[in-house]
Amino acid sequence: MNPLKKIKDWIAEGKAGWHLAGGRSSLKQGKYKEALKEFRKALKARPNNPEILHYNAITLLKLKRPEKALECYEKILKNNPKLAEAWNNKGLVLKELGRYDEALECYEKALKINPKYAGAWNNKALVLKELGRYDEALECYEKALQINPKLADAWYNKGSVLIYLKKYKKALKCFEKAIELNPKNYRAWGTKGITLHNLKIYEEALKCYDKVLQLNPQDDKAWNNKGLVFNELGRYDESLECYEKALQINPKLAEAWNNKGVVLSELGRYEEALECYEKALEIDPEDDKTWNNKGLVLEELGKYEDALECFQKALEINPEFADAWKWKGIILEDLKEPEESLKCYKKALKLNPQNKTLWYMQGKTLQKLGKHKEALKCYEKSLKIDPEYKKAKKALKELTIQKNQP
Repeated sequence: MNPLKKIKDWIAEGKAGWHLAGGRSSLKQGKYKEALKEFRKALKARPNNPEILHYNAITLLKLKRPEKALECYEKILKNNPKLAEAWNNKGLVLKELGRYDEALECYEKALKINPKYAGAWNNKALVLKELGRYDEALECYEKALQINPKLADAWYNKGSVLIYLKKYKKALKCFEKAIELNPKNYRAWGTKGITLHNLKIYEEALKCYDKVLQLNPQDDKAWNNKGLVFNELGRYDESLECYEKALQINPKLAEAWNNKGVVLSELGRYEEALECYEKALEIDPEDDKTWNNKGLVLEELGKYEDALECFQKALEINPEFADAWKWKGIILEDLKEPEESLKCYKKALKLNPQNKTLWYMQGKTLQKLGKHKEALKCYEKSLKIDPEYKKAKKALKELTIQKNQP
């Protein structure tokens, strides 16, 4: 090698190393723009260095510039097509861009190069979850954990899929494993709390949220979820305090405004509840549950036409919302439109055929319309679901006596 070229290469290597170190230091401190400047200087000296390109891409992602980050990984792979880590990282960027099928291809290429790459199995599963392919996602997490049983993220992510599938006991074991491996993972504590809430183990759920808030006092969602548990326990004042804390941290948390409204409604403070639902809908106008809850409050206030509009809005967003069909039916009864009300109950029952109250309500409406035979069948179906349901027993008895009268 030409001695002069050797010296130039040595100088370039030194410059690249110097700027790479500076960039990594800035990146660690969250000074992303400074880090980017350093990595660019390093790339001037070594334009094809995969390590520098990788850190440059990470910084671009932090600066919300995923397309530019993608270019970095494409450049790495052009020169190093057998680099499994680069395929994995390209997949991460494509997932960020919502290009899930392309991301999957990248993870598959990474795994073809290195079938023992636990991180790529984990990341492939994350994409499969986004695509609603939950069983395949679980298989990938199993693969990741066979390779590396100490991969806390895979335990956490597996638990998240199991929550979605309503397999709460299995999910709980995953979160406990994730916490065992990383006791400071506040996300795992939080999702463990959600799981315990779903299992109705409320006091233990509260302990989990307390742990989250010990690790991260500004976690608005943990305050919100803690409020939900207090609501379940009927501890409404404490529940309200939690929602208020969540909203101090994040005034744009629509879920907390909605949940605060639910508690105020439970306390009979309907006007205040209405204000909360309106706040929630300003932030997220497509939340079907908040429209439904707003309708419930308006019904309590006797504003039936306004309530009807809310239930209709909820059903436009989610036509399979059984509760909104039920309440639309109730309002139409209040507005003396039993035939229309009946259509709503039928819709609700199609979605929720095991609801004893819906069968009873449909029976009452049919009875009002003089359709006694059909009403009788509804009361019988209600009692088949719950033989001790007092309202249906009483209605059936009264209707039977009425039918037998001369």
